[in-house]
Amino acid sequence: MDLSELVNFFISLFIICNPLAALPALLRLTQDQTLEQKRKTGITTAFSVAIILIIVTWVGGPILQLLSIRIPAFQVAGGLIILIMALSMLNAKQSRMKQTLAEEEEAIDQRSVAIIPLAMPLIAGPGAMSMIIVHTHEYPHIENTIYLSICAFLVALAMGIILYFANSLERLLGKVGINVFNRLGGLLLAAIAIESLATGIAGLFPFLNK
Repeated sequence: MDLSELVNFFISLFIICNPLAALPALLRLTQDQTLEQKRKTGITTAFSVAIILIIVTWVGGPILQLLSIRIPAFQVAGGLIILIMALSMLNAKQSRMKQTLAEEEEAIDQRSVAIIPLAMPLIAGPGAMSMIIVHTHEYPHIENTIYLSICAFLVALAMGIILYFANSLERLLGKVGINVFNRLGGLLLAAIAIESLATGIAGLFPFLNK
């Protein structure tokens, strides 16, 4: 992988993880905590995201091979998932593919929400996992897997910084500002989804390339 491909992967994964959507969720689920506890929750969430994404980077592809799932089929499925998430972002809503209402209500009663639902499925959800698995297949050598792991770690690090300053960022941006960024991210995400769908369909039906 060259530098431009790594940067594109980092930006795409960062948008899919959507930290600005995680801000309100973090503040809502930790509303009874002190500022120090909220920041600790944010750091724990980022650490959990890093572990989840790096594990998927190394074992996601082999699992697909074990289940005899072709990458083009996974690209189509992943593209559909990302497209649904993009449409939710364009409407400034949280995708129910990341967290259902029942899961959200149950999480409020839990002592720790850093891992579930914040780390997974809210941040490291199906869309992020799909993108990582597709890229590990497209760039199969071990050095590329290491590069992708570093990108995943940097995304988690960026998440940690954003979640650590969640209170300040929400006051600075406001709901309108967060919604604007979400819609811009949703537009980019929709383009990524269409590209994944087109590549997957072309792989499933090679005669379409003729």
